[in-house]
Amino acid sequence: MGTNTLGEIIYNLRKKAGLTQEALADGICSPISISRIENGNQMPSSKVLEKILERLGTGTYQLCNIYYENEQQASLRRSLDAICAQVSSGDLDSARAALRALPGKEMDPDSLQYAKMLFAAIRMKDGTANETIETELEKALRLTKPNIDLHDCRGELFSPTEVNILVMLTSAKYSDGKVLEAIRLGEEVMFALDRNQSRLSEFQVLHINLAHNLSQYLVVENRYEEALLYARKAEELSIRGTEQFMLPEIEFGIAQILNDMGKSEKSRARVEALIPYMRLIGKTQMADVAQEYLDTTLRSRGDAQPCEKERHESLISFFENP
Repeated sequence: MGTNTLGEIIYNLRKKAGLTQEALADGICSPISISRIENGNQMPSSKVLEKILERLGTGTYQLCNIYYENEQQASLRRSLDAICAQVSSGDLDSARAALRALPGKEMDPDSLQYAKMLFAAIRMKDGTANETIETELEKALRLTKPNIDLHDCRGELFSPTEVNILVMLTSAKYSDGKVLEAIRLGEEVMFALDRNQSRLSEFQVLHINLAHNLSQYLVVENRYEEALLYARKAEELSIRGTEQFMLPEIEFGIAQILNDMGKSEKSRARVEALIPYMRLIGKTQMADVAQEYLDTTLRSRGDAQPCEKERHESLISFFENP
């Protein structure tokens, strides 16, 4: 959805009303039509639009006001998107300075949540996050989901920012040694994403990240069969869509899991094929990690293997963008 589109406005209004697509569509049109309208792939007739707005507690006049309010916020959103790109590229100092220059008091809840998510992402990436990061992430999430139950949220509809916060929260829990909590929360969010089946690029990237991370968390618990299922899911999502920038890491993760399961020959063959591909596409650091794994673990049978958490730590991802 593009900024200020009719679909985006209806999506945000539906979220604020606490309605599912099925509930909004009931007696008006099909849930698929609501999904297509929100994604910008279908324009509703005037009669259908009036009924949708009536159920959302607004009208065409109020819709125009919402549109122009969003127009005024568009500049702020573009600034946040630019900062997001800086965080993703690793330019953390510039991102931090730009965030501090934003007019915090003028932010709507969605923009404030976005900004808080970016601040947390910077801290997690530069290593300055501490035990308070989980609380900060939860507070950011509750700006738009005040009553969310993190133990039972698979039925929720999430925005991309909310999902990003949740993926970061699982990563924070994992880093703090709360592996089982990270798995439980990750699986709840995975159910929600599977149910939503959004075609938006942002959701697809987060879906892949979460499946990949869950596979790594499960390895730490020696639950290799489950880990391989999530790794294969990340692989399938990546190949089926257009978001393939994480595929080398996913394939390397699968190779490690295969070795954990005693399938060292399959693991070795996969890693040997991956290394030149990683170098070809410019992922030289990851290629070096894979080469070291090949030399010290797969080729040196007599060496003690590193523990699972140490071996997979570098593959945990969050806040990834193509």
